[in-house]
Amino acid sequence: MSWFAWSLSRDLPDRETLRGIGDMAQATTLFDAADRPAFTVYKEQRIEVPLQKISPHLIRALVSMEDQRFYEHRGVDTVRVLGAVMANLRQGRRAQGGSTITQQLARQSFLSADKTFTRKIKEVFVAAQLERTYSKQEILELYLNKVYFGDGLYGAEAASLGYFGKHASDLSIDQAALLAGLVKSPSTYAPTVSPERAVARRNLVLQAMLDSRAITRDQAEKARTTKLVLEDGLRQDEPHGL
Repeated sequence: MSWFAWSLSRDLPDRETLRGIGDMAQATTLFDAADRPAFTVYKEQRIEVPLQKISPHLIRALVSMEDQRFYEHRGVDTVRVLGAVMANLRQGRRAQGGSTITQQLARQSFLSADKTFTRKIKEVFVAAQLERTYSKQEILELYLNKVYFGDGLYGAEAASLGYFGKHASDLSIDQAALLAGLVKSPSTYAPTVSPERAVARRNLVLQAMLDSRAITRDQAEKARTTKLVLEDGLRQDEPHGL
C-alpha cells in the first residue's frame, strides 16, 4: 500500500508547477499592416489568445463533443465514467473513455500518455487540483491554447489560421465543429490528411451540438452541407525563422 501511495504521488505537480501551466512553448508570429502573418520564429506552432478571442462556436462544439457536463463536475464526470464502464463491459473491450476536458488538460500538461491504472488515478488527482486552482473559463482557455489540432498546429488560433486562414474569433459553426472533432485523434482526422474523415467527424460533432442544444436544427443542417474549404493563412509562402 505504501508503494502504491508513493507511486501515485511521484511526479505529481506541486502548487507552483500547477500555476505555471499557462507557460507554453509557442511560435512568435509577426503580422504585417494588413494583419497577415509575415514572419514566424518556431518553437511550437502556437499563438496564445485569451478565451474572449476564441469563437463561442468552438467552445460549444468542444464541450458538446468532449465533456457535456463540463460546467457541472469538479474535474471528473462520474456519470460519464460509469456510462463508459458499462459500454465497455457490453462490448468486451475499451470502446469508450470518460476523460473530461480538465483530465485531458492534466494529462497533456503533466502526465504521460501511458494507459495504466496508476496514470489514470494521477490524472484524476491533477484534474481535481486544476479545478481548485482555476475557474472553468481559465481551464477552457488553457486547454484551447494547448491542445494539438494536427498538422503541426497547437492551440485554436494557430489551427484556425493554419486550416482556414482566419482568426479563432471568426470561426463559423462548421469550421468550429471540424476543429473540435480533431482533438480526439489529430493524425486521423486532420483535413489536410483525409478531408473525408475530417468532414465525417465534423458532422458527428454537429450532431452532438444539436443534441446538447448548442445549435438549432437549421444551423446544424446548414453547417452539415457546407463544403470544406481549406486555406493556410499561417505558413503558405511565409519566410520562417529558426
